[in-house]
Amino acid sequence: MRLNTVTVQVAGKGYQLSGAQEPAHFHHLGQMVDRRIAENAQLNPDSNPEARAVAAALSFADELVSARAEAARLRAQLDALTSSAQQ
Repeated sequence: MRLNTVTVQVAGKGYQLSGAQEPAHFHHLGQMVDRRIAENAQLNPDSNPEARAVAAALSFADELVSARAEAARLRAQLDALTSSAQQ
């Protein structure tokens, strides 16, 4: 397996990321995080960079938890439909 290593810019700083994904994937992640931090800066201009980063992380965590719950709900719905179709 080939590892790709790229540097992404987030909040004006470079961060090196490595993994099997294509470089474009890492750049996309960096852009998403950079955008979310910038949005937090606009909403809370007096906040410090650490608070903006934590707010962005919490926002992404909230989206992840919601997406996992929705995926579980859809899996259960699919299982119920599959079970009833087999009967």
